[in-house]
Amino acid sequence: MKTEYLPFTEEMIPEAGRLLAERHARNRKSLPLLPARFEDPQVAAQAVAALWKKKTKNGFAAFRDGRMTAYLIGETTTLPWGRSGYVYLPGHALAQGEPTAALQDLYALLGDEWVKTGHFNHYLYIPVADRNVLEALFDLGFGKERVDATLDFASLQIPEVRGPAGVTIRKAGKGDNDLLGSLSNVIFRALAKAPYWHPTVPEDWDDLHEGWSELADDEEWNIWLALEDGQALEDGQALGMVGFKALPEADTNMLTAPRTAYLSIAATKPQARGRGISTALTWLGLEQTRRQGFELCHTDWISPNLLASRFWPRFGFRDAAYRVAKKVSPMIAWAKDE
Repeated sequence: MKTEYLPFTEEMIPEAGRLLAERHARNRKSLPLLPARFEDPQVAAQAVAALWKKKTKNGFAAFRDGRMTAYLIGETTTLPWGRSGYVYLPGHALAQGEPTAALQDLYALLGDEWVKTGHFNHYLYIPVADRNVLEALFDLGFGKERVDATLDFASLQIPEVRGPAGVTIRKAGKGDNDLLGSLSNVIFRALAKAPYWHPTVPEDWDDLHEGWSELADDEEWNIWLALEDGQALEDGQALGMVGFKALPEADTNMLTAPRTAYLSIAATKPQARGRGISTALTWLGLEQTRRQGFELCHTDWISPNLLASRFWPRFGFRDAAYRVAKKVSPMIAWAKDE
């Protein structure tokens, strides 16, 4: 029987939820740290419904013999680096045993709508366990761009931490606003370099500085800070930091189990690297987070950021999902033979 491709509609949500729940159950066999709640078709359907409520969503579904075999839902947005389309983890599923060609065809339909409206940056979040789906997307020109990873505190062995000589490591708090703000440019400058070359426009720099500075006053954050002994702030006293916060469960967050912390931000100035500062900050932060009763820790990094890609797995973080990316040449807007 030939596969039929139809625009996604609200009436399809329950069946899409069933496919998503089945996919998640398969994913948990290889990564049991994933939250169990999404194995419930009703919970999974709520995740699909939340995506379908987005103002700029679009999607398609594949049917054979009147039964849904796959679906793909995305949304579009405009970001500083361009108009973009995203498919999040609840936004796709493929029935067990179905060929990945169905998802390739669905992306061709969804992506074509994105391109027609000038959304040339395409991003899909895919569970690591779905290797066949990843391979199918690689065949379409996608590449891995971001890693989402999870750490299990139950199996983590935290070593005794000794701070580097000449460096004070302590908890950050009120009054440390300028110290934290001075580190706000470390990450975006690293991402702007080879081999990622990702721009952060100058008009956003002040907002980033303000946001990092305000973390000192936010009690939801646990931040560890490294300071160079004997230096004043204007001489670069702040060398590095790492920050954790609780990660609440949400309808569309398929990576967050109960009692999960989020290692959200971490930065060490280039001139301070190689002294063990980042390692000491991370172990101290993880130790405190575990003492607070968290069972898991989630983090993410940009895979072309080679320092991050080679650093975080050392602590026991296990890949859970990838964001794959594809850049469509904007010349397609005028260089078409139609």
